Amino acid sequence: MPDSAGCQSKVQALKFDPSQLEQYRREGYVIVDCPFPEQLTAACLAAVDKVAIDPEQNATDSRGNHYRLKPQVPGSYWCDLDHSLCFLQIELHAEIVELARQLADDEDIYFRNGGINELAPGRSFKWHRDAEDDYVEFMHYFSGAKRGDGCLRVIPGSHIGPIRDLQAQVEQRRRQSADADPASVHVDDVELTGETALEIGRHQLIVRSSRIFHSTWVNRSDRARLMHHWLFRESAAANHRFDFSCYLTSELIEQLTDEQRRVLWLGRQFEFDDKWEGERERELGTVQWSIV
Repeated sequence: MPDSAGCQSKVQALKFDPSQLEQYRREGYVIVDCPFPEQLTAACLAAVDKVAIDPEQNATDSRGNHYRLKPQVPGSYWCDLDHSLCFLQIELHAEIVELARQLADDEDIYFRNGGINELAPGRSFKWHRDAEDDYVEFMHYFSGAKRGDGCLRVIPGSHIGPIRDLQAQVEQRRRQSADADPASVHVDDVELTGETALEIGRHQLIVRSSRIFHSTWVNRSDRARLMHHWLFRESAAANHRFDFSCYLTSELIEQLTDEQRRVLWLGRQFEFDDKWEGERERELGTVQWSIV
């Protein structure tokens, strides 16, 4: 079993500085350098190359999340990689976990889930808010992200309060748009007052609130835009999606540190969020992650 003791003194010192915390609380996001080594990114990219299929053969990706990565179950959010070992080693990297604990103000956080979003050429995501609950999401773009390949667009400060006015602005501007179908994922959604595009490099992370109003530009490149995102919840939040002991192979679990197992809440009892019940019934015994 890997030994986690050697990194403890290092991660204790890793915190967002006061200016980063102030920006996160004011604007709903902050951009930081990746605390994990480049080798972990390279391992994930190698895994993608290993399991990727011809997009023309990927007829089961009804979610529009996995351009070259076949879902494990037709219409599912999950491919073979979302919680495979190489991706978990980034998601549960000791310094990432420490940052998540700081923002949650809770030492006993749990990892709810990660996910891969491979934005196909010619597609975008429209303006929306992920959730009314406020939690922290980490986003890593493997090759960076620019406007031309579908980077994130946000309204700074929109994580605070309701978004009715923003939604009304979206609808009004869509009605005024010259596009024949402005709500289509194949066209850029309308530009909003105060929005900013978060163009970043492959060595950076976006750390954002689940409540921030966001969209993407259309990916106008000739390749998929590969993004990996994941989230943690505070211990009191009844938002559990997985009992990971039912979805991770024993070979994978053996490769995790004690601290990583702790954040997965392996061996602990908890209630699942009811909103995932249908998905759990469909996935349990079928969806599984291992070492790729």
